[in-house]
Amino acid sequence: MKKVLILVFVMLVGLLTGCSKQTFDFEKGILVVGLEAAYAPFNWMEIEKTDTNHPLQGMNAYVEGYDVQIAKRLAEDLELELVIKMVDWDGLILALQSGMIDVVIAGMSPTEERKEQINFTDAYYESEHVVIVRKDGKYSNAQDINDFSGAKIIGQKLTIYDKLAEQLHSHNSGSVHQTPLSTIPEIVNAIKTGVSDVTVVEKPVALSIVNNNQELKIITLATAFEVEEYEKIVSIGVRKEDTKLLEALNNSLAKITKTERDEIMLQATGSAPEE
Repeated sequence: MKKVLILVFVMLVGLLTGCSKQTFDFEKGILVVGLEAAYAPFNWMEIEKTDTNHPLQGMNAYVEGYDVQIAKRLAEDLELELVIKMVDWDGLILALQSGMIDVVIAGMSPTEERKEQINFTDAYYESEHVVIVRKDGKYSNAQDINDFSGAKIIGQKLTIYDKLAEQLHSHNSGSVHQTPLSTIPEIVNAIKTGVSDVTVVEKPVALSIVNNNQELKIITLATAFEVEEYEKIVSIGVRKEDTKLLEALNNSLAKITKTERDEIMLQATGSAPEE
């Protein structure tokens, strides 16, 4: 009986330990970054090693993009070894909370809903939102938010893009807000094949898409989308308890000028792969 009680006690301790909050340990000297590796120009996967990409942990592949270059700058400034893991978009916050990763650097906006779960750094990029349509499509000459009557509108699941897709839908009679897709490549394919007519993305993402898909075009609407300030930016996700890491990241981000950030994004947009 005593052995059984001891065993139960050990199991309970193990469970409690496993459920305890994870905190970042600077002494380990490692920064584990999570991203989806499917969101150009912020991040995308590559098979061959280059001078600028970074290995994906546990995979025979590499990751490149704006997020990767920002992560490199931060790790170097903090004198930490950089490790990058690929995590599905809808699993990033859970991976952070569970301790699987230390930060999320994945083009993520600090929405109010997400801020209830995790903390965010200062912005590391700011952009406007635009729409993408087919050049030969019905909506190629659209100019305003009300010019998409009857359109099939697609957004990305669990992102500001899908919220703006709903906003576009609300301005246009007969339009359909389709079930959101998980990745940008899926959305691009839907537009190209006519399954969808229009999508909403950030301008850098749009530039990357049209650079590699000549049949698509960008439209900057005369009437801007209604968005909160936090929805125009992307920030780094950090666990609530990691206040020292949050401060350190903000200090390092402050050393990267706007000019440098724009140059990094320009390079990422120019080298992003075809979606």
